[in-house]
Amino acid sequence: MRSRIFTHIAALTIILAALASFAYAADQLAGFELCAENEFLELYYRADTAEIAVVHKETGAVWYSNPPGRDKQETLARGAAKARLSSQLVLTYYSANQQQQMDSFNDSVAHGQYEITPLENGLRVKYRFGKIWQDRDYLPTIISEERFNELILANIPREKDREFLRDMYGLFSLEEGYDSGEDLNIMGVDFDHLLAGWGIKVDEPRFRTTDKRRLFQEYLVLIRDNKKYDSLGEVKPEEIVGLRNTPTLLLKWNVMQWDIEDAIKLVKAAGYTPEDVAYDHEYYSAAPPYPDLRQFEITVEYLLDGADLVVRVPTQEIRFPDKVWDPKNDQEVSYPLTSISVLPYFGAGSVEDQGYMFVPDGSGALIYFNRTSPLAEPYSRRVYGQDHAATPLREYSAMLKEQIYLPVFGVVKNDQAFLAIIEKGDAAARIEAMLPGMRDSYNKVWASFEVRSAARVNMQAEGELIHLRQLSILMYQSRLNQSDNVIRYVFLPRDESSYAGMARAFQGYLVEKHGLEKLEPGGGLPLIVDVIGSFDHVQPVLGIPTNVVEPLTTHEQTQLMVDDLLSEGVDTLKVRYLGWLRGGIRHVYPRGAPLERAVGSAASWQRLNQHLESLGVSFYPSVDFLQVHRNSLADLYFEFFHAPRGLDRSGASLNTFHIATYQPINGRQVALLSPARLSGVLDSFLKGYERYGVSGLALGDLGLLLYADYRLNPSKLVDRPMAEDIIVEQVRRLAENKHLMIAGSNAYLLPYAEVLVEAPLYARGEAILHQTVPFYAMVVSGYMEFAGQPYNLSDHRGDFYLLKLLETGAAPYFALTWQPSSLTKNTDFDYLFSTYYPDVKEDVLAVYSTVKEVLGDSWPAAIADHRVLAQNVCETTYDNGLRVVVNYTSQPYSLPDGTVVPAVGYAVLQGGN
Repeated sequence: MRSRIFTHIAALTIILAALASFAYAADQLAGFELCAENEFLELYYRADTAEIAVVHKETGAVWYSNPPGRDKQETLARGAAKARLSSQLVLTYYSANQQQQMDSFNDSVAHGQYEITPLENGLRVKYRFGKIWQDRDYLPTIISEERFNELILANIPREKDREFLRDMYGLFSLEEGYDSGEDLNIMGVDFDHLLAGWGIKVDEPRFRTTDKRRLFQEYLVLIRDNKKYDSLGEVKPEEIVGLRNTPTLLLKWNVMQWDIEDAIKLVKAAGYTPEDVAYDHEYYSAAPPYPDLRQFEITVEYLLDGADLVVRVPTQEIRFPDKVWDPKNDQEVSYPLTSISVLPYFGAGSVEDQGYMFVPDGSGALIYFNRTSPLAEPYSRRVYGQDHAATPLREYSAMLKEQIYLPVFGVVKNDQAFLAIIEKGDAAARIEAMLPGMRDSYNKVWASFEVRSAARVNMQAEGELIHLRQLSILMYQSRLNQSDNVIRYVFLPRDESSYAGMARAFQGYLVEKHGLEKLEPGGGLPLIVDVIGSFDHVQPVLGIPTNVVEPLTTHEQTQLMVDDLLSEGVDTLKVRYLGWLRGGIRHVYPRGAPLERAVGSAASWQRLNQHLESLGVSFYPSVDFLQVHRNSLADLYFEFFHAPRGLDRSGASLNTFHIATYQPINGRQVALLSPARLSGVLDSFLKGYERYGVSGLALGDLGLLLYADYRLNPSKLVDRPMAEDIIVEQVRRLAENKHLMIAGSNAYLLPYAEVLVEAPLYARGEAILHQTVPFYAMVVSGYMEFAGQPYNLSDHRGDFYLLKLLETGAAPYFALTWQPSSLTKNTDFDYLFSTYYPDVKEDVLAVYSTVKEVLGDSWPAAIADHRVLAQNVCETTYDNGLRVVVNYTSQPYSLPDGTVVPAVGYAVLQGGN
């Protein structure tokens, strides 16, 4: 009976909380109109600001496109910067090689330049950015007294305002035969020729002779500037006939700016327009006001799709000034649009809110609300890493940062959460985040889209008169990207409002979209090894420096190594073989699949494959398809045809860096293959590879590199989203016949991978990031086996590496050679300093046995939940109920049940014990 009462009380509490939440939401939505609704969501909008709000019915949470309390909560930004908090889009463009920005409130909504159109499941808003007329265009510089009185003064009700406005002008005219008796001559102007018997009459009692002369001179300046004369003396008599017998008002030259601003308000209120100004100016041969050419049109659509909000920016409806005629300066101009920030304030948290932002930096990272630091800078990283064709890496330090592999971000605010998934345009997207104090008073994370790539190119000249003069110009992609930009906002239930809930939501999204299948249980914990076959280096041969390929692990030695590992109790072994292609690790251009003779023959290769197959060992020979490490004329790789073009119109390449100076090494660039040429190379490679009968293949760079081909011809240009589509199609084709191991990997190749290596297990490189979380691991766990960096080549070896394996469920992973790694000393491969199998074997078995002891019964280990208990203390719950708490700190950590997790150690809990 008592339990029933408690059950009813709990249910009543939930109902009351929900009712209170909806009542609060209704109060907060004052001024909004309902435009779409389904069983999960309600979509509202405000007609006066174009902002939206989404009500999540299950939780009662209201998510706003713009902070609802910004008028009072914003304490840092002022003026236009504060008004920007009401914007839904921010665009970036260039004017005279200088970056400029506009936002949808200050430059569109505030001027009424937008249209809201209802859709079946939402609405669309079409923004026109940029004022056609600037405020100064409303105020006439010269006008007849008659039109001034009729069109302006007659429509100003207050006498004081009429007097104020009239006093800003001087009245004058030309009358035939009139002579004031004053010397009004202007240097360089032939009055006898110009006036032709007409006299200058100034009807301003307080004007001195110098003022009258100045008044007429200012009029001549207007004509000179309009006609583009070099001097006032070039003004012709027929150009001043408008003054004849016509009392005319000219704006005085000494009017203060604040008076100008007040006058503009008066003439606007009077209904006088820039078109009227143009008529009056042209009557007097003065330049009319010209419309501002900086006009942009962008449309955004908001659609309810089940339990999600889908936001779409259609690229085909983007308009910007491209090669338009500027009548003011008599030249063709462009204002290239380069990027669009979409809903930069959606779900923004104020300084009073509690929560964090999630960004997919490397494995994933949290940015806690309001936790600012003097060293922290705004977060801004490209999805899928650097576009090496647009902006090559100039310094090694940039390579030390993890790239973004997943096109997602999210917010947890006051126990409510959403996950944003970039569905289209992800290859051109950038994830950005800011804390209070960086621009305004809000915590915010959003996506921006590069719709047209741009890069600053340095140009140099040297000669007898010019020495090392540098000039930088901006180069642009020859057209806009063709892909739309689409973000899906997934609103999470209250009990899923965490980064772990976001990971589960994204995993479910991938499963539904791509049909991912769970790993079959019972396979045993895998050990993944990189077998380094051979490498190249320069050594003297008969006194001549010669590039020689050196064997590190032959085919036969690979068999011996595999046999030894299996005999030591390794359940499942997966081998990635590097350096098997001709040329070693830096193999030849793969138009075929020639074997490297230094490590064996075709017969020994067949024996190796058959031996591994008989043992049930998965075998993945590794190939780089995008990096052209070396080629000859016989390979038919020609940079002009096959390399992607950079924005500087040269062939794009990867820099090789000096690890001591962090600077590029001249002459050591690695050539790249254009995405447009990938299909042909794969066809040629597969013809040779199929002869070997190997069922597996490792992709060394297709999952890591993504770049465009900026051909000048728009029809031949491959933008970055197109490059993604090409790679996906080619890898899908490979996956139909091959088992794929992929290095990385970026999200678009996850559906085709059986095994991932070099997967991100850390987030690093940004002071704004507060906590690393295994988001990537949570997404892929249970659906594909994965590993981070090889243990013996990792920056985080020893106990820290082991803890990361236990926390993430990643497989143990090692790089091994049969020959001593000292052979690589003083070569480009000296990073392989710890791969000698006899030296590493003990570590291999120790790490493998420890992970097997903890996770072996759970394999394949699928993460069910993950929590941060304290800074660098985390708890992972696997789907079989196993809980592992890892402590990366130097102090023991006590759990609530009294269990002590040792420093740099772990505790395993099963069923609460």
